[in-house]
Amino acid sequence: MVIIADDLTGANDTGLQFARKGLPTEVVLAASSIKAATDRTVVVIDTNSRALAADEACRRVSAAAQQAHSAGFSHYYKKVDSTLRGNIGIELRAILALGIHDFAFVMPAYPQNGRTTVGGHHLLHGIPLAATEIAQDPKYPVTETVLPALLTAQTGSAVGHIGIAELCQGEAAVVSAISNYLDKGCQLISCDAWLDEHFPLAVRAVGQLGRRVLWSGSAGLAGCLPEILGLTEKTAACHKPNLVVAGSVSAVTREQVRRLLAVGYKLVEVEIVQFPWQQGHFAACLRQTAAYLGQGDNVVLASGFSVKAMEATKQAGMQYGLSLPETSEIVAQILGWLGATVVNEQEIGYIVLTGGDTAVAVCQALGVSGIRIVEELAPAIPLGEMKTAAGKTVQVITKAGAFGDADCLVKALNHVQRR
Repeated sequence: MVIIADDLTGANDTGLQFARKGLPTEVVLAASSIKAATDRTVVVIDTNSRALAADEACRRVSAAAQQAHSAGFSHYYKKVDSTLRGNIGIELRAILALGIHDFAFVMPAYPQNGRTTVGGHHLLHGIPLAATEIAQDPKYPVTETVLPALLTAQTGSAVGHIGIAELCQGEAAVVSAISNYLDKGCQLISCDAWLDEHFPLAVRAVGQLGRRVLWSGSAGLAGCLPEILGLTEKTAACHKPNLVVAGSVSAVTREQVRRLLAVGYKLVEVEIVQFPWQQGHFAACLRQTAAYLGQGDNVVLASGFSVKAMEATKQAGMQYGLSLPETSEIVAQILGWLGATVVNEQEIGYIVLTGGDTAVAVCQALGVSGIRIVEELAPAIPLGEMKTAAGKTVQVITKAGAFGDADCLVKALNHVQRR
């Protein structure tokens, strides 16, 4: 199976659903790297296309799917954000245009983490997306709450939807509804889900149709698909102090960092008050981080943890003529350089990367070409292994920014420390 994701943390948490079943799984950071990973049963390609213009996102996803097709992959999964951010419909249309699938089955809910779809309306903890902080996201605001309407707007195509009635009536009703949509020429069919049990129900129903299906969803739907391939087993571990690089400015991440500080992690706040930036501006951060790690302390390297620091960075960006997305991108580059410098110069146990832009920036600064998924430490938080350009093997834990409960990072890191 090939999984095509639009950001790195999403790529990892979806790949995790296969790795936890024992399927050899690797995440590659560019479609051009796919040949190096074709000995794996599951390859996850991060196109890093969530914030791109539609035409460039389409080009990257189409190229990734074409390479997977040439390499002989038989199953395809288009990973989408569980809060519908990014070029969801555009990227699905890019793959369908290749003619290797009959239709896309889209089920982005993830009930374990409060993402549900009910009557076509996509909800975050029971609240319509348009009424949550997702609608104010500076890079990927989502203002359309109705899933099939969002897909129609992005693709210009009719979208069939499997709703409350079909799911409540059972598998036969879902099969019948999908067949009717396909008979009408629909290539996009979305589906409700407010309970975990809806995923296997839908997967079994789609499987009865004998069609070439492009699966699409978040980690929720992906968790059901390994059963079709059916394997098991696990691995991994290490000790030494941990480094957390937190670039997300979401309230969720800030609370998760507070919980880490409460159990003894040391905070190094990266204050960015000047653009353009130079490496010398952050010498004190590197010295403090090295000092903490040298005495065996776990460290959180964070930008935007304090509201005051976050506002100062915004103001500095505005004074330099940068938009919020441009400022955010530069902050990610700074954190990428800092994280990579620490990894290259210090001995650490695990590096935790939270926020997709931060994760990919650190990996790029390290010269990492891919991440081997090892196991799940907490719901949708995978442990992976990556090799830097300098030849150093690093154990890496990734988590999307506005994702997980307050203690999820503490639980994940406690899990590895217990071993």
